[in-house]
Amino acid sequence: MKAAFVVLLLVVAASVEAKSKRLVTLNETTWTDLLKGEWMVEFHAPWCPACKDLQKAWNAFADMSRDIGIKVAEVDVTINPGLSGRFLVTALPTIYHVKDGVFRFYSGPRDKNEFIAFVEEKKWSLIEPVPSYKHPNSAQMGVVAVFFKLSMAVRDMHNHMVEKVGVPAWASYLVFAGITLALGCVLGVIIVMVIDSVFPTVCGTPSPKKAQKNAGKTEKDNNSQASQDEASSSEDGARSRKGGEAKKQQASSPKSEGKKKK
Repeated sequence: MKAAFVVLLLVVAASVEAKSKRLVTLNETTWTDLLKGEWMVEFHAPWCPACKDLQKAWNAFADMSRDIGIKVAEVDVTINPGLSGRFLVTALPTIYHVKDGVFRFYSGPRDKNEFIAFVEEKKWSLIEPVPSYKHPNSAQMGVVAVFFKLSMAVRDMHNHMVEKVGVPAWASYLVFAGITLALGCVLGVIIVMVIDSVFPTVCGTPSPKKAQKNAGKTEKDNNSQASQDEASSSEDGARSRKGGEAKKQQASSPKSEGKKKK
């Protein structure tokens, strides 16, 4: 019985692929090492079947890393949720090629020889780099990483309350919903205060500059109106004079005709 148990242990040990000594494990603190040199990094999770299938080829690739002048790394997203958000990992396993801080998504065959050819033949140069707004070292992706960490902390707290403390699941959801609403209200008030401080609402007496500007505009409008009124008065006077002259001519014409008849 004991011999059978030992044999079983040996079989299991042989079936488990040993981790390469040249495989670098990155975390939330050391991930910035990727910004220097050339790397290939894999994001995986222990529960992922596809990640387990890739393990043998990835470790073999890591063993060859020094010969081809590249570093091979791995990231466990279950331990480092912030990196999952920073790199926008939506599927597992996810592989990136990095050259002097320029990130490219690898979508080729997942085989040791293909990995080596990808590096040696510089096939990565044919792939469009990750845009600047998605760059893992950008400020916005840092914010995304914080939210991923927060979501993981909330999930862990929920599991602790339900499994360890014995709080019903619906009660835990209710607590987190209340906290979310409260934080939303506080954030809304802060945003309104910031907007009011940057774009203050003007009430009461306008500023001297604005008052002077309005006064100048009013004076200009008054002068323009006075000019229009003066022009209208001149036109009316001219029309009145023309009308008077016409009446005088009409009045004098019959007298002149009478003189001619006499």
